[in-house]
Amino acid sequence: MTMRQHPPGESVDVSNYSSAEQRRTVERGLNRSLGIIVALLLTWLIIGVFRTPPASWQERAIVGLFAACFAAPIILSWPYRKALPALDRRSRTAIVTGRKTFNAEPDPDSDMPTYDLVTVTVDVDGVATDTMIADIVSVDDLDRFAIGSAWNVYVFRDPAALNNDPDRTRVILTEVHDDVVRAGYDLGFYTLHNEPGPGSDLLLRRFANERPPSGFGV
Repeated sequence: MTMRQHPPGESVDVSNYSSAEQRRTVERGLNRSLGIIVALLLTWLIIGVFRTPPASWQERAIVGLFAACFAAPIILSWPYRKALPALDRRSRTAIVTGRKTFNAEPDPDSDMPTYDLVTVTVDVDGVATDTMIADIVSVDDLDRFAIGSAWNVYVFRDPAALNNDPDRTRVILTEVHDDVVRAGYDLGFYTLHNEPGPGSDLLLRRFANERPPSGFGV
């Protein structure tokens, strides 16, 4: 049986946001464009060595610096393109127990904001498990996650697969709740913040027990 939370009051108008699929398309397009730029700059460096006259060391240094700057986002985002641990796609009911604040005192030099994760209890094969929803729910939608409300979630087959600390296990909101506005996700060992919008960026990822979705680049 599908259990949906009925929020107290109106939910956020999701028509003003881009969907998870649109955000994914923009992300892949940006990475592809950066890759092309890096390839062109590296090609120039190679040609510069063998041309007559050869490129000066100042020219090589400048082009090399530009190549490194454009390549950095691709390299830093590589962990987010790798497969995640196996996911159990059987929908389970999670009962909200509260919230937990992360990055409460952010580094002034960091652009990572303070954010809350929703804490829940989930019945996993007859065992009540305390965990957190990995989706970073937008501040405007957090009031929908009242204590005692029920939400549909997926669990990882191995709850400790992402982190050996049991306090940092995660579950994921199912597609039933694609109207919830998210601002990224926190999987314990790394966090991704992105432009807020409805739909699950996490469920567009590839999991170890599943084939890659069509058009998904790893």
